[in-house]
Amino acid sequence: VDIRLTPYECKTVRLYMKNFTSFLVAMALAVLGAVHVAYAVAPASQGAQGVWSDEDGKANIKIEPCGRYLCGHIVWLSEPVDESGQPKVDVNNPEPSRRHQPLMGLTILSKLEPYEGDRQLKGLVYNAEDGKVYDVYLTPKGSTMNVEGCFAMFLCGSQTWTRVK
Repeated sequence: VDIRLTPYECKTVRLYMKNFTSFLVAMALAVLGAVHVAYAVAPASQGAQGVWSDEDGKANIKIEPCGRYLCGHIVWLSEPVDESGQPKVDVNNPEPSRRHQPLMGLTILSKLEPYEGDRQLKGLVYNAEDGKVYDVYLTPKGSTMNVEGCFAMFLCGSQTWTRVK
């Protein structure tokens, strides 16, 4: 079979092949970049997962994947019931409809994602004691984790949490 192309058709085929090659190179770079990013952020994300006791020993928080982020919810309270023997609820929540939800199981850490490369996680922390949400930075280091909550980036407080499991 003898196929002869016009000069216009040859130019079109060359342009198509050039664009297709560029597309393949771009896809390969994107895949390699995604693998590199996933590898680079793994230590902080993996290091933070598990059950942690807060500094005062009043609560244990389980950090685990939730969608594309990590989240943390209360799995144990040293005082899970109020004076009347009822489970403690989120009485300080700014949304009245949520003031009857139990503290046990409450998500207090949300939208945790890698920050500062693989060193930290950044997200939000809900403080049930005042009903407010703050920026939070988690820095896991083996069996301990620095937890820093900030309001307006310069008013910060921190705790050291200890890994339970």
